[in-house]
Amino acid sequence: MSHRRLRVTLLFMLAIGLAALPIGQWPARSAQAQSELLINPGFEEPFTSQGGSVFVANGWQAWYLSPDGVTYPTRCPEPTEPTCKPYGIPSYRVSQPQDQRMPPHARSGNSQQWGASYVVYVAGLYQTVGNITPGTRLRFSVFTQAFNCSDDRGCFGGVGEVGKSYEPGFNALRVGIDPTGGTNAFSTSIVWSAFANPLDAFVQQSVEAVAQSASVTVFISSAPDYPEKHLDIYVDDASLIAVGQGEVPTAVPATPGTPAPTATPSTPQPTSTIPPNTGTYTVQSGDTLSAIAQTYNLTLDQLLALNPGLTRESILQVGQVINIGGTPQPATPTAAPTATPEPTTALTTTVAPTTTLVTSTPVSTDTPAPNGTPALANSGLCLSAFDDVDGSGTREPAEMAVIAGARFEVVDVQNQAVASYTSDGVENLHCLGNLPDGRYTISITPPAGHTATTDVKWSVSLLSGTSVNVNFGSRVAPIATATPAAEAAPTAQAAAAATPAPAARSTGVPLGLLVGGALVLLAMAALAFAVSSRRR
Repeated sequence: MSHRRLRVTLLFMLAIGLAALPIGQWPARSAQAQSELLINPGFEEPFTSQGGSVFVANGWQAWYLSPDGVTYPTRCPEPTEPTCKPYGIPSYRVSQPQDQRMPPHARSGNSQQWGASYVVYVAGLYQTVGNITPGTRLRFSVFTQAFNCSDDRGCFGGVGEVGKSYEPGFNALRVGIDPTGGTNAFSTSIVWSAFANPLDAFVQQSVEAVAQSASVTVFISSAPDYPEKHLDIYVDDASLIAVGQGEVPTAVPATPGTPAPTATPSTPQPTSTIPPNTGTYTVQSGDTLSAIAQTYNLTLDQLLALNPGLTRESILQVGQVINIGGTPQPATPTAAPTATPEPTTALTTTVAPTTTLVTSTPVSTDTPAPNGTPALANSGLCLSAFDDVDGSGTREPAEMAVIAGARFEVVDVQNQAVASYTSDGVENLHCLGNLPDGRYTISITPPAGHTATTDVKWSVSLLSGTSVNVNFGSRVAPIATATPAAEAAPTAQAAAAATPAPAARSTGVPLGLLVGGALVLLAMAALAFAVSSRRR
């Protein structure tokens, strides 16, 4: 072989080896796009004090509503008013070690816990993440669990099931993203998930939003609706990843991500005329009375009855607080909207959070209620079983079809049967009217051959003059197909796409690097052979 041909051959083989090297970097770039953005997503130690009995996992910040004693009372007068609920600030702590008789309170290692006794609270955690490219679509998810117990005989004694919630309420757990990086948990900028009530077992909740600035803030929020002896929340295995791209609005807030002051300001005076302990809603741009009524499963007449100061011709103002649940109140002048206060670590805003919504289903509040919701004179519970074609767990506008054979069992707080209903595939909403105010548990058995896509056990609270819709979703269970006994050998490309990565990848060595290295070694062997041939 001539020197010229030898050099050309070696250079050609070396170029092939070098060109193969970037192939090994492709999986690395894909993994980088899915890399975790949170600090301490597993809520592991150390847990540090943030004041009082608030001990929070490294990287996270506690937030909570500080009761003002008026709109959010810390005690109820004697004799106790039926609608009064005392508010408090929960204690935060590490969940481990735990009582081994109870369901696991951590998925692995430690988890974050917060809770209180005989008071309700509006509280959670947040974390601000920087170095975000505006326009990045982000997904925040976290596993949440709740434990409610009104009587130790029920959750630790012989009356109920040891370690399980006894006479539980609705905990209104949800997760959110503020795409502007703000730290006010009551900000209208936050994109929230649907509410959930994951009693005694971890359930993953998630939400997506498009970053509007160089930082975003993720939130976990809880708001139990009934004071009990044990009101505990557990969270574990959070995640924030980039999942794509979206559009950045042209109008971006002037000061996104304003850091929270360390000192808690003095308690402001209440500014809302809405009575305490009722479900409220803060009007946003573009809202109408009809749209708000439909969102919260009310008729327009019901909404007006809850707000005597409003009429069909009323013009809503952004920031106005209106009643969406509870006993109709005497007509009072509507307070002028007030500016949202600056965020603080211990939130003391007087804008009523939407934590006691009468809608207890995990269906997003942005999803319109099915047509034909009847107006009920007293408290009512409406049941519906829909065909969740896409398996998302949310009733989409195109999924109004109902299915037959779903069994609903309703019991009260004494575990006494109140009603039962089996869907017939025709009636969209089956409503149980004239139910006494109180808390109820609904257990659902899917139809034969169907798999549930939403919760099969619900805890709801009914207030006078309102109704609650429970939308149960399921779809036909997939049928497993038998694998043929004999199958043609797959091609190299098909095998690579259908089988797990080879052992070389699992060790962290890129496949392209191995290929390139092999070719370089082959080139060196050819060179050695050529040299030895010349010497002979």
